[in-house]
Amino acid sequence: MLKKEVLEDLIKNTKGKIRNVVFQTDAKYVLTKEGESGLEKLEQRVKEMGLSIDYRKAKAMEWSPVGLRIASLLLIKDTFGWTDDDIREMGRAAPKISFIVKFFFKLFLSLPKFAEEAPNYWREHYTEGELKTVKLDLEKKIMVLRLNDYELHPLFLKYLEGYFESVLALTRKNGKVRAMPTTVYKDETSFYYEFKLTWD
Repeated sequence: MLKKEVLEDLIKNTKGKIRNVVFQTDAKYVLTKEGESGLEKLEQRVKEMGLSIDYRKAKAMEWSPVGLRIASLLLIKDTFGWTDDDIREMGRAAPKISFIVKFFFKLFLSLPKFAEEAPNYWREHYTEGELKTVKLDLEKKIMVLRLNDYELHPLFLKYLEGYFESVLALTRKNGKVRAMPTTVYKDETSFYYEFKLTWD
């Protein structure tokens, strides 16, 4: 069972802000999986924890702390007894139900254009971290995204794995896209995550 103090520390110690559209997307997914009663149950948990997440009326392009976004994922997992893989699947579903994501990435139907624009998309939705495309090999069908200098909760990384997998699939007319487990690189001078994506 999640404790209020754990979520409060998480929100306090996670840098940056994120667009509120993520809470709209969370609500749509919970409604699909758990129904109206499930969303009400989640809202009650949020209220009990003293958090300010409005799943129904949040204005998509306004900002909230990234820690609050991670708290939402943790509460969803805890409330419904979901696994990390369930949260990854939630990330895969997000681009399909977010009008902002679908609109943005349908503008970039080619892989090279996607690789070019992915960093700009990150900056539009997050105030911290720098996302770069460090590899795009069309022949070997590999793409590597790198997120620099931004430490995130492991559950959020699982969500992002599914998310990037699904977004890349928007650029493919057919064939399967796969995201490998996130790789963490850390030494005395640098810290970053790498998301490796492959496709058929």
